[in-house]
Amino acid sequence: MKGRKLAIVGAGPIGLEAALRARQAGFEVTIFESRSVADNFRSYGSVPLFTPFHMNSTELGCERLRATGALLPAGDETLTAEALRERYLLPLSRLPEMKGVVLEGAAVTGIARDGPFVLRIDSAGGSSRLERADVVIDASGVYGTPNATGPGGLPALGEEDLGERLEQRLPALSGDAAPRYAGKRILLLGDGRSAANAIDGLDEMVRAGGKGAETRIEWVHRDRGGRAFAPVPATELEELPVLRELDQRVERIAHEAPWIRHHAGATVTAYRGRPAGAIEVTLESGRGVEERIEVARVLALVGYRPDLSIFRELQIHLCYTSEGPMALAAAILAAQMKDPHSTQGCLGQVAHGPGTLKSPEPDFYILGAKSYGRNPNFLLTLGHQQIEDVMGLIGVPEPRLNPAAS
Repeated sequence: MKGRKLAIVGAGPIGLEAALRARQAGFEVTIFESRSVADNFRSYGSVPLFTPFHMNSTELGCERLRATGALLPAGDETLTAEALRERYLLPLSRLPEMKGVVLEGAAVTGIARDGPFVLRIDSAGGSSRLERADVVIDASGVYGTPNATGPGGLPALGEEDLGERLEQRLPALSGDAAPRYAGKRILLLGDGRSAANAIDGLDEMVRAGGKGAETRIEWVHRDRGGRAFAPVPATELEELPVLRELDQRVERIAHEAPWIRHHAGATVTAYRGRPAGAIEVTLESGRGVEERIEVARVLALVGYRPDLSIFRELQIHLCYTSEGPMALAAAILAAQMKDPHSTQGCLGQVAHGPGTLKSPEPDFYILGAKSYGRNPNFLLTLGHQQIEDVMGLIGVPEPRLNPAAS
């Protein structure tokens, strides 16, 4: 494989593991990262992951880190997002064979064919350049492209004017984000696991007293009858104790907390700036009744979608529903239709083989959360298997593992 150039978009957990595998096989590898290594994990801070460490790491990664003397978490240990970054992902990026592989502040803004692949790279300093590669893996994830907050997935009127007052990723409410929320009236949108973590963090803020005790939440979520959050499959509650405890805790908070006002089934239609930086929010109920409320900030946790713009010049067959690669999306749908119960949630997902990762564009692969598109049921273990499948497709042998090191 010596001399073959592999370009990877994104220095998250999948991009890093793919680079390590390819470097071991002799590929010349470059990871182009628009921000910094595992930046999403850094921004989530003390938010706990639901899955244990052994599901968020690989044998090869652990072996190589142990060989450098690193002390790794126990396999059954559940880490926070920031701890996974600090204790595993950052050390992975600093292994000897990864020297010079990761380029931070290098955003891939376009990929095309001109014989080999050609990538346009825009640097944080404002300059641009072109790079060429024989194989490209897009592991850029979905968190850079949040969904809009208005009706039917459209931006609400005035949404584009909110600026930094609109936050669309789960912030570290016990850390740097606390001053932005403590003592303010907040509009919270969403009822999935990110919203659950937000409610949990806000509850800690309120109970801590001081300015935090004055925090108030206007919560817009689906009308689920007696339940506040999206239901979690029973198998996940059984096998993931962190998720089970969170689910039980936030359902209680949602029903008992006096600092939460529910707007079940409502839709945001407009935002309008008010004096002193306040935001007037127009809500519309399912019956067409309008209500106006005033808040200081908007925390919109309504999901994400893949950025399809970077490979617009390539021949990529995408699912019109999930916006993931068509072959993989079709396999996921077929599995769901065959056994709807066992394929629920993240733990019910399985890898569907190398063929589902191919596209009409040879040697271009979409891996990780982006391969699931708008479908949120992705786990890192699936991405690790995807890496092995793609390595087989491009001719990389099985990893050389030392049994004694495991």
